[in-house]
Amino acid sequence: MVSILFTVLKIAGIVFLVILGLVILILLLVMFVPVRYRGEGSYYDSAFSTKLNFSWLCRIVSVWGEFQKGQERGFHIYLKIFGIVIYDNLKRANKKRKHKKGKSTKTKIEHNNEIQAAETQDVISDETANKWEAPMNKNVCLNMDAENVGSDMPKEKQNILEKIKRFFINFVKFLKNIKFTFSKVCDTIVKIKDNIKYYLEVLQLESTKQAFATCQKQFRYALRKLSPRNFQINLHLGFADPAVMGEVLAVWGMFYPIHLGNIDIQPEFDRVVMEGDFSFRGRISVFVFVRIACILFFDRNIKCLLRQLKREKT
Repeated sequence: MVSILFTVLKIAGIVFLVILGLVILILLLVMFVPVRYRGEGSYYDSAFSTKLNFSWLCRIVSVWGEFQKGQERGFHIYLKIFGIVIYDNLKRANKKRKHKKGKSTKTKIEHNNEIQAAETQDVISDETANKWEAPMNKNVCLNMDAENVGSDMPKEKQNILEKIKRFFINFVKFLKNIKFTFSKVCDTIVKIKDNIKYYLEVLQLESTKQAFATCQKQFRYALRKLSPRNFQINLHLGFADPAVMGEVLAVWGMFYPIHLGNIDIQPEFDRVVMEGDFSFRGRISVFVFVRIACILFFDRNIKCLLRQLKREKT
């Protein structure tokens, strides 16, 4: 009996360790295996098209997006897992259209039946209404004559003293409201002034400056990690004024240490033209966001700044 119990516990322990190992492996894959992205696009003869792809774990999971201006299908997005299409927005939209067409035909038939039934009911109601219309008109005329006789009575005149009294009461209320509103506005202005003074003092603290420096550093780190590693832009530009084209080329040359020739411009000095294509690729890792979140969460200066913004006692 004891040996059977130990065997069951051994098997349960092995299963638990296997599941725990799989969970840890999946977490490590999600954390450290980057999501790779790449895209390309072109604009020629007023026709714009672009493609974008996200893939993870050697393209086991991939998301594709395509857009071509001027086509009926518009934006096309689909998800693939192990090369099998799991989601396609165009197929789903076509299914919805077929379902709506089937419903519309049913509703049209039901609507036509309702219209025919309503027409028959209207004919019956018109015949019954004509029978009762004459005696009803006689009763209405008698009631109108009685009301006209009562309305000829002269109305009572209002007292002038009551009018003057009401005028002064309303005037006093108006003055009180003005006083209350003015005092309320003054109190609001004083509160705003105190808040501005307090937050200016907080911004001038050394801990606040260090907190902003930490946020700025992490923001630059995120941009550096998320920005495309390779990109290429080919432009075919031309302006009516050659001087404008010369200024563009001068600016392009000034920024050469940044783009390092990845932005290529083919100039035109005698006609207006604007077309070209682009491509880029890079990767995004979840570890980057986790690292930034941990640094910002455990930073003392940022915690102190948040407490001061909420006006909590430190």
